[in-house]
Amino acid sequence: MTDKTLINRELVLKFKGHLNFETIGMLLNKLKVHFDSEEMSLLLYKKLLTLMIETLENIFKYSDNFEGENHLFPTYLPAFTLEKTKNKYVLSSSNPVRNEHVQILSDKISCVNSLDGDGLKKLYKKTIANGQFSNKGGAGLGFIEMAKISKENLKLSIEKIDEHFSYYNLIVVVETKSNNQEGWKD
Repeated sequence: MTDKTLINRELVLKFKGHLNFETIGMLLNKLKVHFDSEEMSLLLYKKLLTLMIETLENIFKYSDNFEGENHLFPTYLPAFTLEKTKNKYVLSSSNPVRNEHVQILSDKISCVNSLDGDGLKKLYKKTIANGQFSNKGGAGLGFIEMAKISKENLKLSIEKIDEHFSYYNLIVVVETKSNNQEGWKD
């Protein structure tokens, strides 16, 4: 079943390859140029900027897991796209993940998708208070933040590559018009 509101998409940004700080900066600058040309609200720009930073940071953080795994590339390179429809922006990020991390990712996404706004706020506070961060710095806070901003379920798909790796794809959708419930100021 296809979401009819996502059929006519305009490509805003697209990147496929290995990320570094320079590339991330370039992509964030392209979002700024889009913001200036589209005359979008500051609120929407802040939401998209935060989501881009979270998704690009996730890709960047886990990219060192694949050094020496040349069989994954170029077919399973990390990728990021930002597309616009009439009333939504769609962010998609993809990258290889180790199979032992697939269930953890799925569980985190399922958890945030099961919560409403208040539940996400409580989970965010609980996660920070527990201080259970991985050696990569993550405790799932990025997924919580994405869900808070999106107000829609995060869409996760995973394609198994081989016995060691899978290819992760996360889609986050943001309405172009929304109320100001997460404390952002225009």
